[in-house]
Amino acid sequence: MLEKTFQHIPGVGEKTEEDLWSQGCDSWQRYLENPGDFIVSPLHRKRLHAGVLESKCRLEEFDHEYFRRLLGTSLSWRAYNQFKDHACYLDIETTGLSPRDSHVTTVCLHSSRETKNYVLGENLNELKSDLQDYGYIVTFNGARFDLPFLRAKLAIPFPHIHLDLMQALHRLGYRGGLKYIEKQMGIRRETDGVGGLDAIHLWNAYRYGTTAEILGEKVRGKEALSLLIQYNREDTVNLVELAENTVKLLENTLKTK
Repeated sequence: MLEKTFQHIPGVGEKTEEDLWSQGCDSWQRYLENPGDFIVSPLHRKRLHAGVLESKCRLEEFDHEYFRRLLGTSLSWRAYNQFKDHACYLDIETTGLSPRDSHVTTVCLHSSRETKNYVLGENLNELKSDLQDYGYIVTFNGARFDLPFLRAKLAIPFPHIHLDLMQALHRLGYRGGLKYIEKQMGIRRETDGVGGLDAIHLWNAYRYGTTAEILGEKVRGKEALSLLIQYNREDTVNLVELAENTVKLLENTLKTK
């Protein structure tokens, strides 16, 4: 979808993009082959030619910072398929809602290469350097929660293209949390019934030796941490299928030829 996109070019808006699509200009390559075939203003023609040429070069280099800057959050989904091999999926668990008085307890980072869990007091500080291997990041509510938390606690800058699936799904009319939307889309999980508050109890059971009752079972110590990691892992791995579904649904809303 990225190579069908024109409105990321400075000075080119949604209407011009739709006009190009309606004239059969459905890709950067199609425009460059015969730019004179398409009716646009002289000013737009100049901007388009320069912008398309630069976009092609930047995509060949997988320059994620260039596309992050020009696509913004509303169009970031259009780069998903092109950057999929450079993408990671991220979810965090915390002791509360505010980074001012709460801590990140576990993080899961999933990609086509590996799935890695990070635990406070063990390897959490490795996350910052590991994220440098990726140019695209997928979260659910990450713009308001996960990324601000990690910026505050680990000083991670996040120069990645960011697809926040909650925001993208809101544009499609979906409401509710991750588990609710997963069920709507038929995505299953082994830890069904475990929620965010349970994640806090599990961490406390591990860290402070208390007992957490989860789904009728009492757990503590390493068993509690193991269940927390599994829950965090499912939150993250399930983002892959959710992202695939979301991008397809968004593509279907466009007036492309």
